Amino acid sequence: MATFKDIQLLRTTYLRGPSVWTYRPVLEVWLDLGELEDYPSNKIDGFTKRLTTWLPGLIEHHCGVGHRGGFLERLTEGTWCGHVLEHTIIELLNMAGMPAEFGQTRSVSQHGVYRMVFRCPEESVAHVALQQGHALLMAAINNQPFDVAAAVEAIKAEIENRYLGPSTASIVNAAAERRIPCIRLNDGNLVQLGYGASQRRIWTTETDKTSAIGFGIAEDKDLSKQLIKACGVPVPEWELVKSADQAWEEADYMGLPVTVKPYNSNKGQGVGVNLNSEAEVRAAYDEARKLTRYVMVERHIPGHVHRLLVVGGKMVAASRGEYPEGRHNPRAKVVTVDCTDEVHPDTAYMAALSAKVVGLDIAGVDLVCQDITQPLQAQGGAILEVNGGPGLLMHLKPSVGVARPVGQAIVEHLFPTTDGDSDGQTSRIPVVGIAGTRHNAFIARLVGWLLQLSGKRTGVASSEGTFLEGRLTQKGDNTNWHAAHRLLVNRLAEAAVIQTTARSIFEEGLAYDRCQVGVVTDMDGFEGLADHDVLEADQMTRVMRTQIDVVLGQGAGVLNADDEQTADLARLCDGQVLFYTHDPKNSVLLTHREAGGRAVVLLGNDVLLVHGNTERVLAKLQALRPVNGFEPDTSALLAAIATAWALDITPELIAAGIKTFDYQPL
Repeated sequence: MATFKDIQLLRTTYLRGPSVWTYRPVLEVWLDLGELEDYPSNKIDGFTKRLTTWLPGLIEHHCGVGHRGGFLERLTEGTWCGHVLEHTIIELLNMAGMPAEFGQTRSVSQHGVYRMVFRCPEESVAHVALQQGHALLMAAINNQPFDVAAAVEAIKAEIENRYLGPSTASIVNAAAERRIPCIRLNDGNLVQLGYGASQRRIWTTETDKTSAIGFGIAEDKDLSKQLIKACGVPVPEWELVKSADQAWEEADYMGLPVTVKPYNSNKGQGVGVNLNSEAEVRAAYDEARKLTRYVMVERHIPGHVHRLLVVGGKMVAASRGEYPEGRHNPRAKVVTVDCTDEVHPDTAYMAALSAKVVGLDIAGVDLVCQDITQPLQAQGGAILEVNGGPGLLMHLKPSVGVARPVGQAIVEHLFPTTDGDSDGQTSRIPVVGIAGTRHNAFIARLVGWLLQLSGKRTGVASSEGTFLEGRLTQKGDNTNWHAAHRLLVNRLAEAAVIQTTARSIFEEGLAYDRCQVGVVTDMDGFEGLADHDVLEADQMTRVMRTQIDVVLGQGAGVLNADDEQTADLARLCDGQVLFYTHDPKNSVLLTHREAGGRAVVLLGNDVLLVHGNTERVLAKLQALRPVNGFEPDTSALLAAIATAWALDITPELIAAGIKTFDYQPL
């Protein structure tokens, strides 16, 4: 059997946002099959059998055939190895516990070269999956041994290294269900939900609503007990001690059994429970003293330990755990049983009150009682402590009982649902995306100025620099992903105007998942994109449509009706469409007006705002000049006016704002 040379990986590009491929992050890989271009899968002896033996899950891949086993049919009939690599990587990701769900492979104009993409939310995981998939494929082609289990473990290890913890992931997934955008801010579990001034931040189950004082009080078990006891919440008798002798004196006075723990511990560190002898008390003191200056001796309350999760003043989940006898770290629970539906309303109220008194918006309240269906005081039960940053895993995956939607509860706490709240609107600021080549920096800056005048603190990222509230913060070409990202994470930004280019869409993807207004001015510039296999003007539609594909259903696309290829993007817009044109007899415009659409039209020297059959003169063209006398390109001026109108800025403010716009090209 002939040995084939490795498929060459010419270049890899991680696209972080919406791109020509999909709305979500993907890794794009350019492949050169070399001699394998002449050897589809059905011409390599034994290849299909070896591959499917290693990856039996490939039978579940529908591929373009559209049914189970579809990809295996393609293998048998003969498909090219770039396509096979795509499915190999996807299956390895599936086996590692991170379903990829999406992949595509397309040939380019160069013989034997393909673009292959697959979806993966973490860049480093995508690169490991590519490496392992490539090695597996070549081993299958050349009938060489390969350790599939080791490949899967390598991917799993990178997932463990990079992926969000279960608590954070449950919140992020719940936000995604509400179409709330999510931005990971570090390598750990710090995540931004929403954009700009509308964002909220979470760090595991701490939020930017979580009081630092409240968190400190929760860690001080002595102080927190004093506060909640003062409000009528039942708590166990306790004393702070400074020595093992004093610990035993207090334990003997209270009566055994007792609990000994650090006064400022969290998550059960250094805690000894149900201690029944002097030796156990002294040993527990020594363990607790390693973690804290003061140690707490607490009367042991018989019964089951429960964890109640309180979010935004409401109990949303509860679980019951059982501990072995003797000194024990409560984190090592033998079993956790969901009991949310059993909690007595008075007990739920006491838990919520405790969280409120301590000052936590999200809290894990630990209590002990014999019967959670009954009030605490009637059965001698008590609340042990209130914890900040509680883990959610026990509620997400209880040993017994049903999982609780705790991630959804936290997202609802951060972004209360309102009537008409779709696409995560309460988490969003107005985002304007502008793509094209014709005077787009002027359009971006003028729209930013008009938004600023309308009362929104606005950031602008353009080819002339980044601006916040009209002030230049970073000079130079800022039509890249990073510049846009900086605006979206800026808590001051109440609106963002982002200029982008075809090259940036190809090489980075958009920084935002959706936008309020998407503007496309033209389809120029294909001549400079040969390295992305754009060789004809018609191919520009595929990349420029990305800007219109991401328009929100409540938003609008602004398109140049005088450019036929650009105007044709209207059919792809989920929101309204506003055209702008120099020609009041433009056929696209006339059809649009008949359907009741809006447009900005130059009629002689008049700039008209038209809506169906109605017309309004905004101003004479000569009057719409920036304050310094700069002569803007007319088409760019019309585009900016249409964009401002799409943002519901009033015609009066648009006209006045243009006249006060102090524009200096940079």
